[in-house]
Amino acid sequence: MMDKANNSSEENITLAVLVQRIKNWIAFMFSAWKRILLGTLFIGAVFFLYQFAKNNSYRAETTFVLESEGGGIGGQLSSLANLTGINLGSMSEGSSLFQIDNIIELYRSYRMMRKTLLTEVEVSSKKQRLITHYIEEAKLSKKMSKAGINFEVPDNQIEIRHDSVLKEVVEDILKYNLSVTKPSRKLTILSVAYSSKNQEFSKTFNETLVKHVNEFYLNTKTKKSGDNLEILVYQTDSVKRVLDKTLADLAEFEERHPNLNPLRAKELLPYQKLQIDVRASGAVYEELVKNLELAKISYRNNQPLIQVIDAPVLPLKNQKMKWYKALVIGLVIGGVFMVFWVTMSYFYRLALRDDKESIE
Repeated sequence: MMDKANNSSEENITLAVLVQRIKNWIAFMFSAWKRILLGTLFIGAVFFLYQFAKNNSYRAETTFVLESEGGGIGGQLSSLANLTGINLGSMSEGSSLFQIDNIIELYRSYRMMRKTLLTEVEVSSKKQRLITHYIEEAKLSKKMSKAGINFEVPDNQIEIRHDSVLKEVVEDILKYNLSVTKPSRKLTILSVAYSSKNQEFSKTFNETLVKHVNEFYLNTKTKKSGDNLEILVYQTDSVKRVLDKTLADLAEFEERHPNLNPLRAKELLPYQKLQIDVRASGAVYEELVKNLELAKISYRNNQPLIQVIDAPVLPLKNQKMKWYKALVIGLVIGGVFMVFWVTMSYFYRLALRDDKESIE
């Protein structure tokens, strides 16, 4: 019974101490209200001025969906092709050639970025390369001029010093301006966004980059099947010419020998050879035409669908924070920080006092 009474007494003392310390903390916070208020106003003002001094930022974004490849049509084509002795596997690329994650890296590749930056476009009524527009926007024109670097030259005059600047620009763009993301892991939707302080430049850069990457994607995706299609077209045309010539020779022979004696086998030999050539060329031509039609279907089936969902349209939205939003957020951040700092100061003093009492 005595132990239970002592435990109850200790719990009451501990609870009373906790309540008392909370009261003391509240009293301490009220006593430091001037310091909290001044600190909140100072931090809020610093945050507000920082947001106010930031440059405008216009974000141009393109979102599009990539067609997910299914195996139904491809399987039917393969089965049909096998019956005719043609392997469609050599005419179509695997589905893993360009997964969406690979396309994201393609957008961030130096090759695509370089091609985009060296493209001549018109921005703000000035027609020049995108790299030149970027240099002007970044206020690097004087620096480039002193270094004797000018990008408004023919492609065959692009030198190592130009590429060194291009690599630095690409690194900065990938770090600060360009965003290539997949909004949802379950969907084949891709978002490509570019931000800068010039909305027309943001829109033009975004559209140019998307154009180059998508063209490269389409051309590469259908390259093998396209090459095979060209070969089949050439072979079919060649056999067709041979067949036409053989038919003409047969018709000419029949005109020159209208009444052949079937009993004279030697005279029939050229005629029989021509007939054999016609039948052989006709059989080869027939098979090539079948394979050609299958190759055309395969080529069309390999062409991926890139459907644009949203494209940048002027005027673009300014990503710079509104002044009233910056003020409210700054005051909230300042208030939270000052309350935390004053609370830590209170507990530090409390810990020092407890240590001093324990020593005494």
